[in-house]
Amino acid sequence: MAVRKKGRRKITVDENEYIWYVSQDDESPYYLLSIVSENKDYVLTCPLKTEIPYLISKGKLFKTEKSDGTWHRYELPFDIPEIITPLFVAKVILWATQKGEAVLLKRKDGHSFPV
Repeated sequence: MAVRKKGRRKITVDENEYIWYVSQDDESPYYLLSIVSENKDYVLTCPLKTEIPYLISKGKLFKTEKSDGTWHRYELPFDIPEIITPLFVAKVILWATQKGEAVLLKRKDGHSFPV
């Protein structure tokens, strides 16, 4: 099944096509930047205006490695701007899709966040 494109923006990064959009979260006060690869291997959500900038990985891959199928929150190594631009979206995609280290966010009690 293809990714819904109506009302959403396209971006090509490293010859791969992604769809991205910003919407309000139904379950929190946050606005979310959502990014989905055309093949749905990468499904990324970035809550905006949080105390600590982080990204939620919900897809099959993260940092070129297979995911275990659960949501994981990773600290972004850069700040989120006030206005989301295609340049920032490309920066997030490059960070999430290239090999490298990522800091998994933990709750204050030391456990991983639940799904």
